[in-house]
Amino acid sequence: MASVAVVARTRLEGLEYLVETTKGAAEWAVNEQVAAKFETLREATRAAMRLPSALRAFAMPSAS
Repeated sequence: MASVAVVARTRLEGLEYLVETTKGAAEWAVNEQVAAKFETLREATRAAMRLPSALRAFAMPSAS
């Protein structure tokens, strides 16, 4: 199954996307191509909800 969802957050400059890291810390990228991909929107939502609330991240369908 193709990856269809990403986790994003808004900034004044636009969207930033969650990048998978081995460190366990949340890292963000401006380019959606390097974002962590999730197979379902539900999995992406779970990942967004596990982040600290101050980050205000959300799941959204991937454009790619």
